[in-house]
Amino acid sequence: MRKLTTLLAITALLMAVGCKDKPAKKPQKPVKTAVVQKKVEKDTVKQEVKTPEVKEVQPEPPKPADKYFLIAGSFEKQQNAEIFKAKLVADGFDAKVIERPGGPNGEFYKVAYKSFYDRNEAYAELRTARNNEGRDDVWLLVKK
Repeated sequence: MRKLTTLLAITALLMAVGCKDKPAKKPQKPVKTAVVQKKVEKDTVKQEVKTPEVKEVQPEPPKPADKYFLIAGSFEKQQNAEIFKAKLVADGFDAKVIERPGGPNGEFYKVAYKSFYDRNEAYAELRTARNNEGRDDVWLLVKK
């Protein structure tokens, strides 16, 4: 009987240790869910969405450097060439100063008002320019 009492005491002790004070859980409230129904009309029209065709754009090959230049003036001083270039730009031309150190006339600054890659275009424009009044001194510079 003593053994039984001891066994009961140990069991009670274990139960007491296992049942420490734990924070009481709050009872959970039932979650309410709402069911939403959408009305779907029977006579809906389907719209077909067309995606535009994507065309692959080929980049243009780089334009070759111009080789022919119509020269409107040639100057010993760069400052004078720049002033003349500014006047041509104001008149609507795409003028530029060309400097070619060495070679014939290498010490001069040439002012070009048009440039070309194609030889035939350059000579045709030269003929047209020389036929205009006051522009008979235009000449063609060819870079090699």
